[in-house]
Amino acid sequence: MSGPRALIRALRRVKILSGRSWKQVIKAFVLLLRQALSNPQVAELVRFIFLGTIVETGRVAGAKMVSLVNSFFLVKASFKQGEMSYDWVSAYLDHHKVWNQSRTFRVIARNAERMANRDLALNGGDGYPDAIYEPSVSEPELFHWRGRHWITINKHENDGASSLSLQVWSRNRSVLDEFIQEARTFYKSSAQPPPRIDYDWSQSLVVGQADFSYDWVLDYLQSENIMADANEFTVSTKQNDAGWNRDDPNQMVRYVPSSNTKQRLRWRGHWMQVEMVIGYEDSNGRTSGGSINVMLHSCNRDVLGEFIEAAREHYTQASISRVTVHLTDNYGSWARAVTKNRRAFSTLILPSGVKELILADAKEFLASEEWYTFAGVPHRRGYLLYGEPGTGKSSTIHALAGELGLEIYFISLAAPGIDDYTLGRLIRDTPPRCILLIEDIDCAFPSRDEDPDEEPLLDSRGNIIPREPIPPRSQVTLAGLLNVLDSVASEEGRLTFATTNHIEQLDPALIRPGRMDLKIQYGLATTEQLEQMFDRFYPYNPDLADDAGQAIGCYYSSTSPARERLSASVLAVLAREFAMAVPANRFSIAQLQGYLLTWKNDPQAALAGIGAWIERQQKEKQEIDEMKRRRRAEAARRRAAEREAEREMSAVAGGSAGAVGAVETNGVAVETGSQHSNGAVQETVEAELGM
Repeated sequence: MSGPRALIRALRRVKILSGRSWKQVIKAFVLLLRQALSNPQVAELVRFIFLGTIVETGRVAGAKMVSLVNSFFLVKASFKQGEMSYDWVSAYLDHHKVWNQSRTFRVIARNAERMANRDLALNGGDGYPDAIYEPSVSEPELFHWRGRHWITINKHENDGASSLSLQVWSRNRSVLDEFIQEARTFYKSSAQPPPRIDYDWSQSLVVGQADFSYDWVLDYLQSENIMADANEFTVSTKQNDAGWNRDDPNQMVRYVPSSNTKQRLRWRGHWMQVEMVIGYEDSNGRTSGGSINVMLHSCNRDVLGEFIEAAREHYTQASISRVTVHLTDNYGSWARAVTKNRRAFSTLILPSGVKELILADAKEFLASEEWYTFAGVPHRRGYLLYGEPGTGKSSTIHALAGELGLEIYFISLAAPGIDDYTLGRLIRDTPPRCILLIEDIDCAFPSRDEDPDEEPLLDSRGNIIPREPIPPRSQVTLAGLLNVLDSVASEEGRLTFATTNHIEQLDPALIRPGRMDLKIQYGLATTEQLEQMFDRFYPYNPDLADDAGQAIGCYYSSTSPARERLSASVLAVLAREFAMAVPANRFSIAQLQGYLLTWKNDPQAALAGIGAWIERQQKEKQEIDEMKRRRRAEAARRRAAEREAEREMSAVAGGSAGAVGAVETNGVAVETGSQHSNGAVQETVEAELGM
């Protein structure tokens, strides 16, 4: 079109410049054209231009016609790697083995065990990587889908990223819609896990190690056994590590997923990807930064809520058969949890009515939150268990936690790194319904006397010598402890248990009602407790056959030549005799339990040997008392000698002009002084020991 327009503009300019009419200009142009065409070379050039114009016009017109037909009858779609739609179509095409008839492949080495299309793999079955055939790029394939539609498939690769392009012959995109929807449905129902992804394309959940929900999710994921397919893991011999085989008692090691590894599992019809971030250790050996990242193949936010709720319910149900004890680290944070088997509350051996009182009081407290709010009373309850060591204080708390389904949060006030601030933060970080345990609370605030059995120090005149104050064993002050137990800032809804062996050493402000509401004394074993303990160690099970061997509840006489099973009445008689043979209020339950463990399958031998055991215990106690007496005597002699030496040094330093004569006769003076000193030391030692 530009050629004719240029010619017309040139003729118009000739007309203007020459001043002639259009008829004269056209005549002159025609004459000039005839003369030019009379030249053979010019004529050939004109014909070439004319024919080329016709051919080019036809080509352009044909291309436009093809483009018009394609746009009307051909539907195209592209899928880029990294998008879920690419995974849908790829898995669908692999399922239909579209690439199997290709003539051009790229061969790679991979594990063929999880391939959906095994025909494209040379599986050696020897554990060595297999040869995998992948379709080559830029080689189109035809797919006769459903026997009615031909689909042209091209695979491309650019900068390491693959893409797929599809062409479907159809008047509209309905065929393509059906194809994509069918590929999507196939992918959802496929048992083949999706590829690992490194970006956030869906709902994601991040659970930090510092939050208690971390324990829910971790325990739930372990129950789903998602870590069994891990390709990267760390072998650990620590039994508290969260390996996927922790429930196998025969395993001596744990297989812990390596940090930042991504595992996949199918949960309630949804694929999810789980990333375990183990965390890192700083220069002090403190682990932090751990988390669990869960990514769901779903755009429905409710799925996340259902997953968390399922994890919480699983954790709660698992707590029925176990007790979780949370411990602190040296930096004042809840660091790890230890699970213990649940102890039946009926196995507690306490004086009649004691355990029933504690259980009823705790249940009533937990069920009365509304009443506390109505009455304006802080909803908290404190229990102080005091008495001799080994009498069942810690066992009571363990059994109570299992009975009520509560977790224990154990705080040692003497632990390094725990002061008033960290103590308050630790308690604030506990959930409302739990047991807060502070064992041996008296050890954090010791009395002035380090050893209560040690006699007071006396000088030569019999006066008590005051000892130096003993520094506290805890950075927690009494005021700080009182604030977290009973103040405006104290937490509510918790059962606080404190234990002590020496209630007399506790400040009265600490054990007043409102802080320690229920105080229960634990004494040494009574006759009733001894009989109960024997019955618990040697129960009678009438459902067991006589040939049950060493089964619990089936015991045989060790004194009769015949193999005779002990009846329930005989076991009851043995229990009474055992209780009468042991002096009441002399030994702790822990001591007697240690003895019975040596005869756990022979109740008659346990009764027969109790007398000798008591004699050994008494002899051992006498030996220990004698060792203590000697230690006190030696300490008293050492202190008396040190005081006498100090007095002599003071006398020498404060001497007058006769000091020179004293020096000249120093040998006599020292000898006399030594005689006097030894006598004074002996008098002081005898005074301290009450001799």
